Formats: sequence, C-alpha cells, structure tokens
Amino acid sequence: MSELATDAIFVQKPAKVLIIDDSQNARALLKRRLSIYGYEVIAAENEERARVVLSKVPIDVIFLNMFINGNSSYDFLAQLKSNYQNVPIIMISSDSDVELIVRCIEAGADDYMVKPLNQTLLRARLSNCVARKEAYDKEIAYLAQIEHGKKQIVAQEKMASIGVLVSSISQELKNPLHFVINFAEVSAETCGEIDGKLESDKEKIEPTIYEYLSKNLNKFQSNVRKITEYGRNADQILRFMLTQSSASDGKKHPSSINKIITQTIGMLLASYRTNGITNPPLVETNLEDVPLIPVSTQAISKMIYNILDNAMYSVIHKFEDVSDANICIVTKDTGESVEIKVFDNGSGIKEDIQQKIFEPFFTTKPAGTGPGLGLSTASEVAINHNCTISVNSIEGEFAEFIITIGKDQNTESEKTEDASI
Repeated sequence: MSELATDAIFVQKPAKVLIIDDSQNARALLKRRLSIYGYEVIAAENEERARVVLSKVPIDVIFLNMFINGNSSYDFLAQLKSNYQNVPIIMISSDSDVELIVRCIEAGADDYMVKPLNQTLLRARLSNCVARKEAYDKEIAYLAQIEHGKKQIVAQEKMASIGVLVSSISQELKNPLHFVINFAEVSAETCGEIDGKLESDKEKIEPTIYEYLSKNLNKFQSNVRKITEYGRNADQILRFMLTQSSASDGKKHPSSINKIITQTIGMLLASYRTNGITNPPLVETNLEDVPLIPVSTQAISKMIYNILDNAMYSVIHKFEDVSDANICIVTKDTGESVEIKVFDNGSGIKEDIQQKIFEPFFTTKPAGTGPGLGLSTASEVAINHNCTISVNSIEGEFAEFIITIGKDQNTESEKTEDASI
C-alpha cells in the first residue's frame, strides 16, 4: 500500500476504512455499503487482527463495534486514540444509552452510530470524518514543506557564510604562498649555481669535503623541488577555492563541458597530492565530442568536483591498493542534452539514503571529515541550470551519478567559449 503524500501536491485517492467487528454478517454488510460509496474497505474480526492491519496500512477512518466477543471495546478505543490520534473513529452499537455515548466521545470517539445504521446518516458522517482526515494530511504535508524550506534557507545562509570565509582565507594565503614559491624557485637556481661551482672546483676540494657538500646539496635540491611542487599545487587549490566561493553574476557562456571536466580533474588530483596522497587513484575519461553549452563554468565545475571528490574518498577507503580502484567519467551527446556519468567502484550508497544524500549537511563520512555540503551544492547547481542529477548504486559495489545538462539554457550569453576555471 502507498503511504500518504508529503510532497507539494496532495494526491487524492480513495479513503481507506477499517471495520472492527466480531460479527461476520455485520462486517460484510457494512463493507458492501461502504464499497458502493467508493471507499477502500478492510475488515478485522478482533483487536489483534486490527492491530496487524493498522501496522501495515495507513487507515483514514475506523468503525469500531462497541462490544466485541461480549467484551466492551472502551479500553481498545482509548488505545487507538493514543496511538492513532488523528484517525477518526466512529463507534457502532445496538446500545443507545446516553451515558455510554458520552463516555465514548470523552474517550476520543469522533462519532457514535446506533444499529441498524441509517444509510443517509452513515454516508454523511463518514464523509465528514474523511474530510477532516484529508485536511489533517494536507496540513501535515504543507508543514513538512515549510520546515524543509526553512532548512534550505538556513543551509544556504550557512553556505554563503562558508563561502565568504573561504574567500577571505584564500586571499590572505595567496601572497605568502607566492613568496614561498618564488623563494623556492630562487633557491633552486642558487643550488644549480653552487652545483656548477662545486663541479668546476672539484679537483681543488678535499674528497671527503666534496662528498659531504655534494650529498647535502642533492638533499637540499630535492627539498626545494618538493617545496616548489607542493607550493604550486596549493596555489592551484587556492585559485580554485577563490573561484568556487566568488559570487556568481548568474551569466552563462557557451562552454566546453569536456574542458571543464579535464580542468576539474586536474584540480582534484592536485588537492589530494597537496594533502599527502602522493599517488591518488586515476580518473579515466571517455569524453565524446559534445557541443558548447551555455553554462556557468564555475558552477558546473563545482558540481563535478564534489561528485568526483566523493568517488575518490569512497575508493580510497575501500581499496588498500589504488590500482584496484576504478573512477571513470563519460560524456555523451543525447541530442537535446549532454549527459555526464561519474562512476566509481567504491563502497556504494545504501538504497534507503539515496535521496537524502542531496540534503544539506547530510553525510555518511566520520565526524570532522566534512560538513556534508558537497552533494547539496551539486543539487543547488542543478536547480539553477536546466540540469538534473540522479544516482544509481548498489551498496558495497558501485555508485554512478548521472548529470543531464539541457542544451537550451534560455540565456542571451555571448557566442564565445568561456570554459576556463
């Protein structure tokens, strides 16, 4: 059975009615009448069977016989209202005692009907209960929407603050980092001059001293090369962070998706090497010749970067030998759109959380490894473009993200390529 809708559009469907009565004839008669009215009817002969039905099926209205197997259903009524307080309950009985009726209403019954049931009253009172239940379900759906909207606003505000912070830190680090790179390059040149001088005066220097100087000079040159390499990687990362955190003017320009992918892969690998992973898994590409598409290159790069970063994390934590890892990104021209597939043979994604992964701050990674904004940012980019993201995954085997970017972005951008990140 389908559950009640909680999305923006409340789907109208036949109300589900549960009849709880120990009389087979009474159940059959009432079920036949309600089915004629268009209701979906389920019957239960006792409390135990009723509990099983309620645990499996979302019920809209309950008809409860006042006496089942000779015992009063008053206590069961109280239990039902405690566990299903928003499901209307209509008590049915041959007893018209006013005190009994009042007692049932005080215990939470929404209505009380005396057998034999008048068909006109039955239809009217049931219709009223169904209307109240539908109104409640709509209210719950709308409240869920409002709550989701509030969370999105809070998440966007946090992401904006993070962007400002990242931009500020990146700007502050740029100048000292450039000094490090420049002095490393100057030191490399000086090392070369010293090495040349040492070789030209080799005959004049005592062998033990020459060997000592030569050995330590080689170490120094190796260290300088590493400083230069890691400095340039860090500089590339800072440039990327500045680009990603900068406010977008919303303009789209005809861009090469393949070029964006290639540059983004380079930035991702540089980031991992700078963080001490000197031999990160390779990212294979199979990039079909696709046309230029009017997009925000920074936004599309950010989306691809975040998906690839998750793929990289997944395979690194699954395989001890990175040669067993497989990360592949494919592009394809489907006619009206360009399709990008990002595949990895990492740990995959559980089926029950595959829709949650796009929510802000949702993460399956250990605490401290990230705020859980990567895929929510990718989802936000998709919303701002004629673009969709879907995921196909089997836990423990693989994950594949499919990005579809429509060629018609409804933009008046210039007819020039702007794919540099």
